Amino acid sequence: MTMWMRNVLWLSWLIVVGWLWRAGDLSTGAALAAALLSLLLFVLPGLVHRRRRSDLRYVEMGKQPVGLL
Repeated sequence: MTMWMRNVLWLSWLIVVGWLWRAGDLSTGAALAAALLSLLLFVLPGLVHRRRRSDLRYVEMGKQPVGLL
């Protein structure tokens, strides 16, 4: 998921939680807990180190491929 999409989803989550709090469907504590939980879930994927496809990899030069002999 792209960073832009994560930002949009997080912002929409905060808007919905704020709207539910404003409408009186959520208490202040529940709204704050939902906002903090969403912040944790927003930050958590960035903390997990994943292998990226754009990593540079070592390629040994000077050897012929085995199948071409």
